[in-house]
Parts: sequence; C-alpha cells; structure tokens
Amino acid sequence: MSEVDRVFLEHGMADELYKGSEEEVEKLKRRAAAVGASFIEINQRHIGSDKTKEVIKAFKNDLEEHGVEFRLNTCVADILVEEEEGEGREGEGREGEGKEGERREGKRRVCCGVRTEKGDEIRGGCTILAPGRVGASWVERLIKKHRLEAEYAGIDVGVRVEVPAIIMNPVTKINRDPKFHIRTKRYDDFTRTFCTNERGFVVKEVYDDFIGVNGHSTSVRGKKSENTNFAFLVKLELTKPLENTSKYGRSIAKLATTIGGGKPIIQRIGDLRRGRRSSWEGIKRNLVRNTLTDVTPGDISMALPHRITMDIIEGLEKLNEIVPGVMSDSTLLYAPEIKFYAMRLKVGTGRGRRRMETSVKNLFAAGDGAGLSRDIVNAAATGILAARGVRGVLEDGQAERNAL
Repeated sequence: MSEVDRVFLEHGMADELYKGSEEEVEKLKRRAAAVGASFIEINQRHIGSDKTKEVIKAFKNDLEEHGVEFRLNTCVADILVEEEEGEGREGEGREGEGKEGERREGKRRVCCGVRTEKGDEIRGGCTILAPGRVGASWVERLIKKHRLEAEYAGIDVGVRVEVPAIIMNPVTKINRDPKFHIRTKRYDDFTRTFCTNERGFVVKEVYDDFIGVNGHSTSVRGKKSENTNFAFLVKLELTKPLENTSKYGRSIAKLATTIGGGKPIIQRIGDLRRGRRSSWEGIKRNLVRNTLTDVTPGDISMALPHRITMDIIEGLEKLNEIVPGVMSDSTLLYAPEIKFYAMRLKVGTGRGRRRMETSVKNLFAAGDGAGLSRDIVNAAATGILAARGVRGVLEDGQAERNAL
C-alpha cells in the first residue's frame, strides 16, 4: 500500500493525510462497539473527482514517455488462447494447483494476445486482464468461453444515503471516508458504509440495461454542496442453485430501473419507515435538498428485496446511534446502488514469479473487473502485483534467450 501511495503522490495527488487523533478514534470505536458495530480506522488521502482526471493524465503521460502505446476507442472482444506442447508449468502456489515444484504432463493453454471488435489481433508475450468494474460481465463471458478457473464473488446491494453535511461532520473530521461495519439483528447480514463524499453530489450511473447511483466529491478548490452522501450496502453471497451473484444483482437493478421509469428512485427515509412512497411534493419541501434531480420519487421497498430493505433500515438505525441524525425523516435514499465484483478469477497468490497469473499461462489479472479488489487502492495494488508477475516472465524469457 505504501508503494501505491507513493506512485499516486508522484503523479499529482494531494499529500494531505486524513487521520484523526488517537483520542478521537478511540471514542468513535467505543461508540460503534456499544451498538454492536465496528469503526475501521484507515489513513486516507482525498483526490477529488475533478483532480482525478489530472492524476490519470499524469499516469498516461508517464507511460507514454516509457514507450507505452494507447489505442483509444478500441474495443477488445476476446483474448487469444492457444495450446502448446510440453509439461505443465511448475506450481506457483496458485489456488487449486499442486504443491510447489510439482509438474503436470501434457498440453497447456497459453494466452498470446487479444482480438479487437474489428477482428484485429494484437499479440504479445503477456496479457493483463483489467477491464474495471464495468467489464465484469465481459470477464464472466471470457471465463466461460476459455474455462478460466474462477468462483462467484459476493456483491453489494443497497442505497446512496444523503444527509446535511453538518450531521456527518463530527465523523468526517476524524476520517474523511469513515468505514462502519454493522451486523443486522433480524438476518445477521453484513452491512457497511462505503464511499463517503463530504459536501459532495449524488450521481447517476448508466449501464447497458439498467440505471444505478453513485457519489462523488471534488477537491478542496472544487464545487461543494451542503450535503454529505455515502453508500450503505448489504453483502450478498448465494449458494446453489443460483450462485451467479452478478445475474441476481442485475435482476434487482433492472427491476429498480423499471419501477423508476429509467431513472434512479429517490425516497425520504421517513416515508420508507412508514411504508409509503415519496412524491415530488414531499421531495420539494424536504429539508434535505437532493443533489441528483434526474430521479423518480417512489418506494424503494418495491424495488429491492424485502430482506435487503430491512437490512438497510436496521443498519441505518444502528448507525444513527453512532452518528445521530442519519435516520432523520428528511434523510434521502437513492436506489439502486450495486457494486458488481464479477466472478473472482483464481490467480497465483504466492511469491513466485508468476504472481497474479490465471489458469491460462501468460494471462494475468488485476482490479475490480476480475473480482480481485473492491476499491481504487486495492485495484492499484493488484495492478502492481500483476506487473511484477509479468516482469518475472519477461526476465525468465530474456534469460533463456541469453543462454542460447
């Protein structure tokens, strides 16, 4: 993580570190523990949605200076997988493989590049599969087509919560993006806060066949609102006969999109608790002004499964004991907010030279789209590990050529 931090700082991220005092953190942990919740202390930096573009541009410029070629507006349709004769490679400690040093006989599959949507082939010694969260369903298709070793990962389903910034200030001044983990009473489900945006904005996310919500905030010099928003999510893991959490999540999102008429649903928490839908009249006179206006007032309990709705209500009630005011009738909820983590590719996890390699030789994976992370920092960390794995393969190849 220190390397991720260093690289981001070198490419323009603000160096201000958000960290509460030991006394403040201890008080917050105690308040959370008193209601059966956990406050996760994390040192944080804030980029800001406006600053992110500058940081990404700096990354791109740096890579181009080192000879990396970018092919923008180019859609990758498939990976190129071929078979080669010879012994299976030595075990690298990957899940499902034999002990270190064992060898397998016969053919082995190897990735030798990608094919674009136009049919062009781009070949290379190693390929890194990192399409981002938006590419989760595409990765799933690759898994099925090329028999990549993988398992279904859980998904997070919930809402975006919007409150006056003053409500969250006592917590966000200690930790800009506070992480609370809460177990619900009725179902013993795991819920959590995620992606808190102090004085930020709720935004709409458009996917192929449904609509979702998210949140963002700007850097110190950027535009601000009077509200703070955060995601409140319920973790879902399924068992047979339906283990496909991505398919289940998409069905929820499609239902919510249908009920919202192609727009996210907005509801006052007071209306949700009383079992009635919100109206435009109620939203307009609400004390909390909605920062996302392209919405449909409605009833979230008609869009989300009953269990998830109850988890959200129970979880927020507990959070209200830690952060008074969160459960105010005027608090706004937006749905759906769903975090798809695709299927989790099985990759090399040991310290071998093929770390982060999939079950197909020379195909490496990283990030949220491959199911290996759930946030920008850990996605970046998996990218570093995958790069080290690729470097190991290339160094081995160079050593072999030098020996000839």
